[in-house]
Amino acid sequence: MTYFIAGNTAVENARALSQSALPNAPQQPYDEPSRRAAVLRARISAALRSAAAHELRLAERLDPSPSCSH
Repeated sequence: MTYFIAGNTAVENARALSQSALPNAPQQPYDEPSRRAAVLRARISAALRSAAAHELRLAERLDPSPSCSH
């Protein structure tokens, strides 16, 4: 039976489950994602946010939404 413990990540849960199911099986070490990958992911996210903002500005220019000012 698997118990949920708040704060555990999916990797930790999977590791605990594999160790309980196969106690004598060789375990693979977990390598943390590199700092370089995190920086790359942040840059890609920033570029996508910038592109989405640009698309919204273009869409607003093509078809401006009516403003209600009574």
